[in-house]
Amino acid sequence: MKAILKDKFPQWCSDMERNQNTLMLTDDFDSLLGCAIEKYVKGNEINYFYNFNKIFVADREDKRKAIGIDLALHKGKSWCNHVVRINENDYVNPQTANINALLKVHSGNYTKKYAMSTALTMWSFYGLPLPKTKEGKMLLLCVDSSFLGHYNDSFKSIHNQYLQLLGFDELVDLLNQTTKSEYFNLQRKFNTKAKIQLNREGYLQTELPLAELQGFFDFPIELPAQQFTLRNTFKEAKGYTQTTRSKDELNNLVSFALTGKREFKYTFLG
Repeated sequence: MKAILKDKFPQWCSDMERNQNTLMLTDDFDSLLGCAIEKYVKGNEINYFYNFNKIFVADREDKRKAIGIDLALHKGKSWCNHVVRINENDYVNPQTANINALLKVHSGNYTKKYAMSTALTMWSFYGLPLPKTKEGKMLLLCVDSSFLGHYNDSFKSIHNQYLQLLGFDELVDLLNQTTKSEYFNLQRKFNTKAKIQLNREGYLQTELPLAELQGFFDFPIELPAQQFTLRNTFKEAKGYTQTTRSKDELNNLVSFALTGKREFKYTFLG
């Protein structure tokens, strides 16, 4: 990652003391891969599962603070890739490690956003070597459809600029040598859009082929084996930027993210 970007990240991201925190997993491969990176680099392990309007916990006795992974938390530490401003001057969680937050992307300049995965941000920040194989590199770009912006003529230059900021010129070259359909085929082959869910007994399950995916990366990608129980329930809502001009108009926010230039979703304490 280029220093001009890396220097903007919260200080906690550079603190390499191990096992300081636990992790909060969400329901997709981007979050699971991000959790695997965080465990590999810092030893932090999953203790919470967030499915947008509920938080579940495995070990209630563990009082360490959690880091949200691929989660637009309004307070607390998180790695995130969402656009979290309605307007340029909106409050942003100072502990969020989020390129779109750091570069002040909002609904007014939404088409300038970082449109790749949280895991790719973490991969770059921690300076991890790219997967050794071509298919492994392509699979990394499949996460959260990080390849897609390259094949949009009006967005390609912005997409390439972000990859260069991340220090991934090699991935720009790879995208130039591959087609969009090859990535779609890889997404289908490895079911990368499969969700993570809790079953009735409180154990996490997924149709992601974790054993197959394991072969592409230098660290384990696995779900925790512990049983989870409900800890918090939040209210959820969506809104529109035409009628809500600032996040300051919303009370008791837990999480917030734009889902398009004119729409957003959020959770709150009610």
